[in-house]
Amino acid sequence: MNYMIAILPKMAGFLLLVLIGFTASRIGVIKKEAMPSISGFLLKIVLPALTISLIWENQTTFYTMARYGRMVIAQILMYFIMAAGGILGSRICHLSGTTSNVHRGCSVGGNYGFLVIPLIMTLFGGQGGNVYIPICSVIDTTLVWTLGFTLFTNGVGQKENPWKKIIMNPIFISIILGLCLTSFHIPVPDMIMNTIDSVGNTCYSWGLIYLGCSLGFMKLTNIFKYRSILVLVFTKILVIPLIVYFISHHFLTNVESMILMLISAAPSMTTSSMIAEQYHLDEEYASTAVVTTTLFCMFIIPLLFGLISL
Repeated sequence: MNYMIAILPKMAGFLLLVLIGFTASRIGVIKKEAMPSISGFLLKIVLPALTISLIWENQTTFYTMARYGRMVIAQILMYFIMAAGGILGSRICHLSGTTSNVHRGCSVGGNYGFLVIPLIMTLFGGQGGNVYIPICSVIDTTLVWTLGFTLFTNGVGQKENPWKKIIMNPIFISIILGLCLTSFHIPVPDMIMNTIDSVGNTCYSWGLIYLGCSLGFMKLTNIFKYRSILVLVFTKILVIPLIVYFISHHFLTNVESMILMLISAAPSMTTSSMIAEQYHLDEEYASTAVVTTTLFCMFIIPLLFGLISL
């Protein structure tokens, strides 16, 4: 399958949804004050519903999760490669203090929920790719709130226990709940599961619309203010995903390698600016990193598929 040809119309559709969100925020249809509520609805209801739906649909159990051990190990190692890229980039750009922390943290935390999941569903859903969504969600949540969180807050004030954030994460809870339902063969009425499916399926459109709204409320004029963020774009969205793909391709299936490439190429997570604000880091740098990586990924991700197809 030529993924370069397949992804272009899908990315065009993604861009339209992002543009709808961007326009809605700019003309005042969606207010900035409503963003926390929309984000909460997506993160605490829609994405957990999608996770349970996919686990139930694929009948993924604790046993079948163990069968994907190589994928799990490869994804864990990938996050350390991403962290190394962030540390190297911050040193090359001679960043210091909280700006260096934000640069390194943004290198690890990616927008898995609002961008990667819809892409996996549309590109690899017909090839059994959906089974990897809950598996990769566990690893992503764990590494983002341990390794990524440590990079953000290194040497800054009093740290919270990251494991509390992992265990209390709604997506993590939904994964455990879904696996319990399938592993112990607990019956669920069709009416309930159909409702969960319907709610979860809104992730594709609403996740991208929310992304567009977020861009609409950010300062786009700052995109070229920091040269170091262009280095972040180059390393996080282009170089590291290619390294991840070509290394993992020797040990994993092609679909698994491409999924890892997508995860590593995801733009910096939108919560980066919230972490920066809470821990008194460089908030403007964090917001600019989110905006810039999000905009560039729309064009670089198709390029990645073109490069691996050569």
